[in-house]
Amino acid sequence: MIPFQILPIFMFSLDFVSAAKINITSPHLTNWGRWGSLQRCPSETYAQGFQLKTERYLYIDGDDTALNSIKLFCGDPTKQGTPSITSTEGFFGVWGKVHTCFPGFLTGFQLRVMPNAKGCGDGDNFAATNIRFFCTNGELEGDGINLGNWGQAKYCGRNQSICGIQTQVEAVQAKLDDTSLNNVLMECCDVPPTAPLIEWKPEDEQDYSSQPLT
Repeated sequence: MIPFQILPIFMFSLDFVSAAKINITSPHLTNWGRWGSLQRCPSETYAQGFQLKTERYLYIDGDDTALNSIKLFCGDPTKQGTPSITSTEGFFGVWGKVHTCFPGFLTGFQLRVMPNAKGCGDGDNFAATNIRFFCTNGELEGDGINLGNWGQAKYCGRNQSICGIQTQVEAVQAKLDDTSLNNVLMECCDVPPTAPLIEWKPEDEQDYSSQPLT
């Protein structure tokens, strides 16, 4: 007969074993184009910087597209070999400055959008014009163009970081109006407790969504 044994009971904290992922999406103030594929950071890496591809403002004589693509750096952006991810890339513009919040993590974002051609003078639609990211150690505003309204800010959950990106981009319209990047979805992943995470408090952040069109 096998002797009766008392098996040990292991207790785990849900804060440490949770592997939930959530998606946060920009408000659909414009809705042109198709969604690209969701691109994720390599396992156990998280977004710690970004770079924008932007077409400079052409004023009254051109077809402006402004923001064309967003690249996320899954680690220290200043370190050679750091992996980066991007979803669909718009055709127009050039890549700008690399923005880093290392050793912090990207924990939320806010997209700036010119929702329609009102106020542009020539009836040209822009769609997304810039983006700002919220970090565990502050905030970073991209080097897009200063037109449009800031939409509602979106945040990851507690102890989470952005770890994936998916973008809605309109293809080149030839002789019609181009807009390029319209919306963005970010995937959020749990950050392990050993990471140097400083809790970010969204309620302390200013609400930019009601600012007038500039």
